[in-house]
Amino acid sequence: MGMRGGRGRARLRSVALIVLGCGSAAGAAGCSYAEDCARSFTCHPLPGETPPVLPASPCDGDPATSPAKDGCGVFVARHGDDASDGTREAPVRTLRRAVEKASEPGGTRRVYACAEDFGEAVTLPSGVAIWGGRDCGAEAWTWGGVESFTGIAPAPEQVPLTVETRQASMTSVVFGVRLVAADATSPSGSSIGMIVREGAAVEVVSSEILAGNGADGADGDDGAPRDQPWRAPDGAPGHSGAPGCLADWAEGAPAAVTVCEDGTTSIGGPGGDGDVAAGADGAEGAPAPGVAPGSGSVDDGEGGRGGAMSCTPGKRGGDGKPSANGVGGGTGLEEPLKYGSISAHGWQGFSGQDGHNGGIGQGGGGGGGVGPNGQCRPVDPQGGPSGGSGGGGGCGGRGGRGGGYGGGSFGIIALHAHVLVDKTDIITGNGGRGGNGGRGQEGGKGGPRGAPGAIPGTAYFACEGGFGGTGGKGGHGGGGLGGISVAVARVDSSVHLTESAQWSLSGAPGAGGFGPDPDEEPAKGQPGMSSPLWDFPELVVPPQ
Repeated sequence: MGMRGGRGRARLRSVALIVLGCGSAAGAAGCSYAEDCARSFTCHPLPGETPPVLPASPCDGDPATSPAKDGCGVFVARHGDDASDGTREAPVRTLRRAVEKASEPGGTRRVYACAEDFGEAVTLPSGVAIWGGRDCGAEAWTWGGVESFTGIAPAPEQVPLTVETRQASMTSVVFGVRLVAADATSPSGSSIGMIVREGAAVEVVSSEILAGNGADGADGDDGAPRDQPWRAPDGAPGHSGAPGCLADWAEGAPAAVTVCEDGTTSIGGPGGDGDVAAGADGAEGAPAPGVAPGSGSVDDGEGGRGGAMSCTPGKRGGDGKPSANGVGGGTGLEEPLKYGSISAHGWQGFSGQDGHNGGIGQGGGGGGGVGPNGQCRPVDPQGGPSGGSGGGGGCGGRGGRGGGYGGGSFGIIALHAHVLVDKTDIITGNGGRGGNGGRGQEGGKGGPRGAPGAIPGTAYFACEGGFGGTGGKGGHGGGGLGGISVAVARVDSSVHLTESAQWSLSGAPGAGGFGPDPDEEPAKGQPGMSSPLWDFPELVVPPQ
């Protein structure tokens, strides 16, 4: 076998007899899975019933010593043809076709596989057995021995072997097979040797399960893409007030309105009117609906006062509130919840949370207007100049995206299933690194204040508006959870590893991703973990 692995590939560090969660599973009437996690289902006679004596089948035997027989299994070899009958003289070419033929109604429910490598993912129906590692050069296709394997090594992200839900209390068997899960390549992708689906039962004997490395999580995008300005849009500029002596009443400068890409608005207050006796007050600047000014000052964005001869300018608008950083993946969760969930689709960890957008800045107040104060000629209209409007507040910065979780490395994932592992090595790889969170965008600058109106030919002015407030900075994204490395991951499953079943946690857990602010501890993703066995809780759903 030219594939990665082999019993001599690494010195296995842990050898033990483990009986993990042995329980019973209902089968047909009078049948149950043995309480001592025995390798097969046993049927007990009903009360008063004499157990039947069944004749020996010509297909009975031990895969380690029995020859392959036509009529007892479907033969598969790389030189075969999927259009063939699957006999020893005319084998099929792919494991997929061999399993398909073996599981047909009236099929043999056994596959004899050459000690060759097959680059495909295999789904094994309930009760179907793969007798692998066969010496195809021998007339009887006997097993080639402890170093002889049928290799199943599909493309990255594919699971070499998936065992389907059990039907009619049938147990699937995998013998003389080497499962090789490739290193994951897609962000957050995991490398998984075998998945045993809900209710299935399988025996894995004289085999190897080699899981590759999980992929790193993707780094979160920054709040501002590289092709866009790093600062959020600035506030709208205030408008100038109207001159005096051109009308009996001069309307104050109109409001300056900032509209941000998320639909939030900031309004610079209109300027005060100019009139024949006294100017009016400027209006207060407004934040976005429901958003309070950031500084908390009572005069943020206050409008200026108008008068007969004098006025006051509008006040600067308050700055928008900066957003909090996103929380790192797995942060604040207790074991075992912090390590995500498993399903028939594999493992899902926790990505870092996105940073929220910063608050929009408040608009500046409008400047007050004034009366003409005797500056207009008798033949001209007698209205005084009006005040300038406040500038609109700057837009809040967009939050950075959270980093993705690192992918995991798993030998077996078992979901409400029964699994026996005997004379089999399970070797795991590294968990992937959690992705780093993206940086939050800087808030936009407040809009400039509007100029006051004046009486032409004089130095008599109304008052200017206030500057708009700066938009709040967007929060950084949190780092993703580091990937995990687990030999057997299960949900409510009985798993029996005999004393000759060995595992090697040769891989390391992945590091958690970082937030852009190194001092922000909650924004860091939690590191992964490494374990020979990990019980995942029921119905764990990562937050969206």
